[in-house]
Amino acid sequence: MKDCLVYFFTGFLDSGKTSFIKSWLEEDNFRDKNIVILSTEEGEEEICKEDYPGVDVKVVQVETEEVDKELMFDLEKRFKPDIIFMEWNGSVSPAEFFEKVDVPKRWALAAALVIVDASTYSEYYRNMQTIFADYYRYCDNVIFNRVDPEVNNIPKLRGSVKSLNPAMNITFLGKDNEMIDIGEHLPYDLKQDPCVIDADDFGLFYTDALDNVERYNGKNVTLIGRAMVFREFRGRAFALQRRAYTCCADDIGQINLLCFHEYGSGFPAGQWLKVTGMIRYFEDKQNGQKVAVPCLTVKDYSITSAPENEIIYFS
Repeated sequence: MKDCLVYFFTGFLDSGKTSFIKSWLEEDNFRDKNIVILSTEEGEEEICKEDYPGVDVKVVQVETEEVDKELMFDLEKRFKPDIIFMEWNGSVSPAEFFEKVDVPKRWALAAALVIVDASTYSEYYRNMQTIFADYYRYCDNVIFNRVDPEVNNIPKLRGSVKSLNPAMNITFLGKDNEMIDIGEHLPYDLKQDPCVIDADDFGLFYTDALDNVERYNGKNVTLIGRAMVFREFRGRAFALQRRAYTCCADDIGQINLLCFHEYGSGFPAGQWLKVTGMIRYFEDKQNGQKVAVPCLTVKDYSITSAPENEIIYFS
């Protein structure tokens, strides 16, 4: 029997999860499919199977605590689904499903999505960072909807996600439901030569450069960071390092931008530097996959003072 594809949706109540599921049901690739919608919360939107005459839809309403191995295998036995849309209660960590619930062998996770209402995100993220941290660790796609570029700081929305899961796919949708290109809302101008990137934007630069090789490759930039020397690169490269706050006070990581430059014993390791160089990429392996990682070919550097905010904040 062929695989049953599972699409996992989470996010706070009224973030738009049901609306997205309904829009997907209208797509041609879900026609003639046996679909089960497993919902663990009740919002303003409802799904009525009568609205989708070309699709075989069954809606199962349960509480999150009822989602267990027994329920999963019962759904398999009763419906033999081709597709499962799981609408997960956003107030409960996705870990309660991914870490604790066994599913039939033929069930394959097609995508795990977080739906976020951009109009309420800042307040929710400030007060419930641990929940969002779980969203971003267990899911692979974030859709920010109801985005207003005049109100919402799109680069910071993106940074708050990428600081926890650099591999996350992120989509921004405006109030008209049209996609928004973050490249049109960066706080620096890559057309400048060099492009001077403020100290507070170091994290945004690095995470955006990871995803957009064509946008950055060959560009000259100026950055500020602390110079760190690693044994394997001694004498030929150093790292421009920044500490980055992610989801809580005890969760501070490091961003290291490798800077290729030949130097001797007088190199100011450990000091804050202003570095100008050309962005290049090298190939690395992360989680078994090849990724293009940005680095700098240094043209010039000078000792500078520490920035006002030594730690990068993405919120």
